[in-house]
Amino acid sequence: MSNNFNELQAAETFLMVVNTGSFAAAAKLKGENPSSISRAIAQLEAHLNIRLLNRTTRQVKITEAGEIYKLYAQRMLESQQEARDAITQLQSGQPHGTVRISLPVIVGEKILAPRLPEFHAKYPDVQLQVDLSNRNAMIVEEGFDIALRVGLLQDSTLRARKVATIWRKLYAAPAYLEKHGVPQTPADLVHHQCIAFSQRGDQKEWEFWPKNGAQPSQKHRVISWLTCSSPMMVVRAIQSGLGLGRSADWMLQGALARGELVEIPSDWYCDNPATGGLPMYLVFPPGLSSQLSLKTRVVADFLEQIVRTEFKKAD
Repeated sequence: MSNNFNELQAAETFLMVVNTGSFAAAAKLKGENPSSISRAIAQLEAHLNIRLLNRTTRQVKITEAGEIYKLYAQRMLESQQEARDAITQLQSGQPHGTVRISLPVIVGEKILAPRLPEFHAKYPDVQLQVDLSNRNAMIVEEGFDIALRVGLLQDSTLRARKVATIWRKLYAAPAYLEKHGVPQTPADLVHHQCIAFSQRGDQKEWEFWPKNGAQPSQKHRVISWLTCSSPMMVVRAIQSGLGLGRSADWMLQGALARGELVEIPSDWYCDNPATGGLPMYLVFPPGLSSQLSLKTRVVADFLEQIVRTEFKKAD
């Protein structure tokens, strides 16, 4: 193999082939001949002593080894870009580069979007790539720098910063309560139509904790004729008088102020008081250093600030 072999360049070519699905498409993207792309992949495979791609006349298919190498290739290129960003930041004294963020839809639209002009004015050299989704993104595999998670963390390898606590309460439209009555205890919910938020499909039980602490928590079956993964759809369905449901009050300030929704008084919590409600975290990929890069740190600090500000409005 030539002493001029550059694995970083070959890794970049490999990712182009994988992402475009063919040598011809990757060659067009790079402005090279397909034969040079094929040669670069062959050199990379020889260097690693393993096949990364299976080729046929019709398609290119990544192998199991190729899937593994793909993750490391992405990290190599990201590390190269981070090094360049770090040098630029050192020279300018300002954060620089791209930060990839995964946020729940409502947080992105209701909290981050209105404050974007402020962020851009303060950090003009930081580019944001924001993915809005109500699923928990695979932060390492999908290459995110920051993700916001609600609830207890399942992955102990992620670095995390707690930024807020969510307390859900029961809400309904006045018209619904006038027609169906006000539930006095959690057991009464079986007689009501409920609107449920869930990322896992049907949710048949809700758990409640007594405020006096004298009893254990109770799980009660609910009739959820509507279950969806959008918290705003849940709120709008409740506002329309289609049922009662649980929600965080920071999402409902306008509707509560206009009298479109009312809180259902209760001696029970909708969230476990022992854990302080539902925690909200900013999470970061595991790393050799406990320190975040400057560009990631300023984005994380800004997100924490605007989340805390929004939640204080609801206090």
